Amino acid sequence: MALDPSINKQLTARLLASERLADRCHDALKTKIPLVALLLLFGCSTHSPSGDEGDGGNLADGGFDGGVDGGIPDGGVDAGVPCTSANTIVEVPLECRSHIPETETPVYLYNPPVSGEHYPVWAMWQKYTTTVPRGYWVHNLEHGGVIFLYRPDAPQSVKDALNRVYDAIPLEQDCVDQGLPHNRSILTPDPLLDVAWAVTVSGPELRDCTDGGPPEGVGYQIKSDCVASEQALVNFAVNYRDHSVETICDQGGYPYPP
Repeated sequence: MALDPSINKQLTARLLASERLADRCHDALKTKIPLVALLLLFGCSTHSPSGDEGDGGNLADGGFDGGVDGGIPDGGVDAGVPCTSANTIVEVPLECRSHIPETETPVYLYNPPVSGEHYPVWAMWQKYTTTVPRGYWVHNLEHGGVIFLYRPDAPQSVKDALNRVYDAIPLEQDCVDQGLPHNRSILTPDPLLDVAWAVTVSGPELRDCTDGGPPEGVGYQIKSDCVASEQALVNFAVNYRDHSVETICDQGGYPYPP
């Protein structure tokens, strides 16, 4: 039975809308196999391209990525949409450092902070899947730590990218020499962030707050909704860690043993 010309035309248009499908069906078209037979033989979809391939992302997420596309880190390409953020390093003024009770909630001028009031206990140098309260990891900033943060509702591709970044940061040799091997970094969710992810670190403190004035010095941070370059974040951690007022390698006491 001959196909209705209008149906034949519609099927042809849908098939040719997908490059992958066109490539797959190319040889078959040469042999003039009926289009319906092509559908049955190859399982060729009549859906137009949606971008839901590669790293699992789609165009609707705004290109959030850090990402894996076909199993290869693509430097921020999600469903063919590049990360347009420059992931710029920004200087942020230091805040006065002081210890506060763990029963209090610290207050900061910047989100995320690069320094400020914190708890007497700092967090262990590691990755976390549950939120580390800011009062703990701000103490790690005082020890020269690099803190990677992501919102719990950030795209999975961003979380995956930051996990790869953390795993790629080399151990700090000074701490290794002391028998305390770690990379002086932390990765934790942070629901207080106003972007998908950020990284923050303290810089040298040229003057503290003991004279009643503000501290002199800056910290550094990157904030964005997507990851432009995973290697750039590894380099950031290596270049900016261990420049704060204290360089203690000891592991922290948080989280507390059950």
